[in-house]
Amino acid sequence: MKEKEALWMHAGKSESVERELLAITCENLKPMLAMNFVASTGVSAILWSGGARWAIGWFTAAAMLAALRYGLGARLSRAVILGGTPAQFARWRREFAGGLYLSSALWATLSLLVSRTPNPGQYMVAIILSALAAGGAGIMATMRREGRVYIAAMLGPASILLFGHDHQGVVMTLLGLMFLIVMLVVHNRNYVTIRHSVVLKNENLDLVRELQVLNIDLEHRIDERTKALIDAANSDSLTGLPNRRRLLSWMHTHLAADNGRNAAALFLDLDCFKQINDAMGHTVGDRVLAAVAERLGSLIPENAMFARWGGDEFVIVLGHGDDVFCQAQRVGHALIDATAQPFQIDGQSLSVGLSAGLALFPGDASTHEALILAADLAVAEAKRQGRGKVLTFRDSYAATQKRRFDVSRALPEAIRVEELVLHYQPIFNWRTGHIHGYEALARWNHPKLGTINPDEFIPIAEETDRIIALGDLVLRRGCAAAVEWTTSDHAPIVAVNVSVKQLRESDFALRVAKILAQTGLAAGQLELEVTESVFAEDYIDATRSSIESLRAIGVSLLIDDFGTGYSSLSRLLSFPVAAVKIDKSFMSTLDGSGGAVVESTVLIARRLGISVVAEGVETAEQAALLSAMGVDLFQGYYFGRPSASALKGHDMRLSTAIEPRRSAIRW
Repeated sequence: MKEKEALWMHAGKSESVERELLAITCENLKPMLAMNFVASTGVSAILWSGGARWAIGWFTAAAMLAALRYGLGARLSRAVILGGTPAQFARWRREFAGGLYLSSALWATLSLLVSRTPNPGQYMVAIILSALAAGGAGIMATMRREGRVYIAAMLGPASILLFGHDHQGVVMTLLGLMFLIVMLVVHNRNYVTIRHSVVLKNENLDLVRELQVLNIDLEHRIDERTKALIDAANSDSLTGLPNRRRLLSWMHTHLAADNGRNAAALFLDLDCFKQINDAMGHTVGDRVLAAVAERLGSLIPENAMFARWGGDEFVIVLGHGDDVFCQAQRVGHALIDATAQPFQIDGQSLSVGLSAGLALFPGDASTHEALILAADLAVAEAKRQGRGKVLTFRDSYAATQKRRFDVSRALPEAIRVEELVLHYQPIFNWRTGHIHGYEALARWNHPKLGTINPDEFIPIAEETDRIIALGDLVLRRGCAAAVEWTTSDHAPIVAVNVSVKQLRESDFALRVAKILAQTGLAAGQLELEVTESVFAEDYIDATRSSIESLRAIGVSLLIDDFGTGYSSLSRLLSFPVAAVKIDKSFMSTLDGSGGAVVESTVLIARRLGISVVAEGVETAEQAALLSAMGVDLFQGYYFGRPSASALKGHDMRLSTAIEPRRSAIRW
């Protein structure tokens, strides 16, 4: 039974292929008839002018046959052929074959007539028949038997009849027969190729249909399973709070868009919860979530629904009220204050924070789901702006989130194909008058997203953990570039920014050593820059271990943006760093508070034996003030903008306002 079914399926597929081939043939009928008509017109005119009066009759027959074939083919569109019954399909094929055979017979008759009439036009006829046969090898490649008969009828009689009178004619006959064989071989190969492509096309269509059926079935099963899971419970098993299904159901019942008053949603997202979960385990994390839910639940107004949205996210929806916006803000600030108090878990005091996004219904969103999304976008922006605040939704947040999504989606491929490039900004040593080195700065110009600034893609790389791969790419390229800068009398350093996440990797120092070995750069020419977040208590042992391992192989570490974060100078005592880089934000107030920070930093740095770099130096006056304060290393637009290549071998003129005797940066 299975064998019969397989045979039936094969027969059905074979017929569908033949239908497709006939459809292609009919589509090619118009150019084929046009070619025949032009050829018959030309040959008839030439023969007539040579005295062959029968040519007009032959041309009339050819024109009538072409018109008949055109009429038969005009009604056969692709849709008609593919949709016809098997009997109709068989009749259409016979009709097409009959017209083709009559056409080839008519041309064979022409060969016979020309051979019986003394006329030098026999060579012209042979050329035209050869061209028609060659065209038929391509146009008729969709029909094997009919195409062979057509080509043979065109070339066979012509080869024998037109050139069979003398020795030279025998040679032409042999050449004609050889050409016939070649055309038959070409036609057969074309047929096999086209049929194979049609078979593949039909198989692909069958596969698509099967996948569509399977997909519909899969979607149906997923819908059933989803519905079963949703119906299983309305409450969150961990906290006992309503879950998102119950929250949305409550919103559909209590919120309407046409009563003239706003409702509000607060999307709550815990800060620093992931660190607790990672460091102390999910069991402790779950207990923190339960404690948070219990503490916040006591502060929820009566007209509100408090639910756990998922993970460390909660949602509060306040029903319609006259002053719901102010009420939501008060509730949000109260929840943030309450969450700021430590939680006691197993005798340990654990601290988390809270950020909140606020959106109004229907002012900010016309549906309940869109209201939650708007509040979610607002809290995401609140976390990016520093956390621990209530931020009200704006329309621009949606575009920002879409942009972040597009960038995060494009980043892995950009790293893989090394789409990012490095620019290098010089670091000038004022004391020696030489270029101390270059800071490697990643730049990204995406073909669709345009220019993506580091301030945009670096935080996304941090959040998505792509920073490890990105950091390795920048490190490898920067080290390779520094090897090219090195000369016999000067070896400038390359400063590469690294993330604290990279330092937390246990094998980071080993990867750095491997890159140095691969590129051939001396360890002393590599300087790694990390922000003051390296001083944070989270994973401090892991970061210190990486720094010590790096120092052991000769790689220096510099604290970037110094003075803007965990700016406790005493932290420098416990970390083997080689230099600190004063943040550019202090450059605008060097004659005031900024100058005090710089002088304090220089004083302590000298006591600790570490260097001080000033970044963001844009004027000669700033450089002069910094030099007077004891800063030796400068970086900024005044000394050179970032560029795709280093300033190797080029002079860089300095303002005489700093020191007239030093007129150029030298290698």
